Amino acid sequence: MSTKNHAVGVVVCASAGILLASSATPANAAEIVGLTWFSGVGSVAGETIVPPVDPNNDDVVGLSPNQIFILQKNYQAIGPVDLVFHLIDSGGTTEYAFIEGVSNGTGIDWNGYRLELGFGVGDDFVKSTSGDGLSFDAPDYNSPFTFPAFSTVSVTEHDVTASGGIIPAFAYASGIVFHIDVPDGISSFTLRQSPLPVPAPGTGLVGALALLVATPRRRR
Repeated sequence: MSTKNHAVGVVVCASAGILLASSATPANAAEIVGLTWFSGVGSVAGETIVPPVDPNNDDVVGLSPNQIFILQKNYQAIGPVDLVFHLIDSGGTTEYAFIEGVSNGTGIDWNGYRLELGFGVGDDFVKSTSGDGLSFDAPDYNSPFTFPAFSTVSVTEHDVTASGGIIPAFAYASGIVFHIDVPDGISSFTLRQSPLPVPAPGTGLVGALALLVATPRRRR
């Protein structure tokens, strides 16, 4: 399956001199300044990235004022979309609120949606490690995680799983909100997003029959 990549133009309120200086200096990271997406199953649009209004605001309670908008991820097949965020140094850890929407163009209902934090894309994606500072608002989890289509949202340091609902085939789901703590010491990170499809009818029965056939019979 082919993988597409797309670099998003960055909206940065800074002088040209500052931009040139930051591009010539190794990024050390806690301010998001750009986005590149990679996927063989979907596309991304409606991105808005602006400088944080409250940098180094780790552990803010409630909705962070530093907000990233990605209003359209259009899936044409089941699989991950990898969003690579590019960073520059801010001298601390900045907490961002991500406000998103997603379109299910797969023709299959989804009964869940998963987010993962890590590095790299495609087969080279590696999950973030415990205690590295990059997290879904760990350890206090005192900012909102909202997936309106689902009744249950499970949040750990590097994983979010929404379940208990349905995003129907060819439907659009908006109002998705989650938070990420972005630390110093990294030049980029990957936010992997994957739909969880409803199992096809009879999948469980087929699996049970296959297991039954594969199980040796005892002779009397």
